[in-house]
Amino acid sequence: MIEATIDGVDGAAARIKKITPMMLQQIRKIFLTEAADMAGRIRTDQMTGGTTGTKLRVRSGRLRASVRALPSVIMGEVVKGGVGIGTVYGRVHVGPVGQETIIRPKTKKWLTIPLKAAMTPAGVGRGSAMSGVWGDTFFKKVHYIGGSALMLFGRRMSWSKSGRSGGSMGKTRGQAVPLFLLVKQVKIPSRVHPELILAIARPRLILAFKNIGVKLA
Repeated sequence: MIEATIDGVDGAAARIKKITPMMLQQIRKIFLTEAADMAGRIRTDQMTGGTTGTKLRVRSGRLRASVRALPSVIMGEVVKGGVGIGTVYGRVHVGPVGQETIIRPKTKKWLTIPLKAAMTPAGVGRGSAMSGVWGDTFFKKVHYIGGSALMLFGRRMSWSKSGRSGGSMGKTRGQAVPLFLLVKQVKIPSRVHPELILAIARPRLILAFKNIGVKLA
């Protein structure tokens, strides 16, 4: 779970003068409304379309669906609200401008990066390198400008009923194609930047505070 919280505007909660319980409730509602708006903006602006420096391509849709407004709560004289992103792999995609996360294999020697033939048109993997769906596979070293890498080749398996028992029989089909690139690590830059999203929300928060009579020093 990733939470981007709003603890006031640039420390505004600590500078509010003459705050009342009613104002706290109004601020809580403002934060809840703003968090819902920010969650919607993240889904539509940062998680729709292709991948760019500030956008993330949607594949399965799980990450985008997990973006939601968190409950707005009052803790003493501080109001907290925020946006939650509830997938483990979302952590590497959300962070300040310039953040990069290095991913290395935990139990294996290599990371297997799926190539076009191993993915659906939406970019979702059809199966892991060791899932058994590729039939006979083999490794080949490929060379490119600046270096070389290992690549796993194979063919998709097709399954059909056979025999009186109705068991499944697997057959490979088509030519061998590159399926996975083997690498020691990958570097993933963040593309959803909380500070840019909060910069849009900040003026609206300040205006909403003024509309309920909250004065900021």
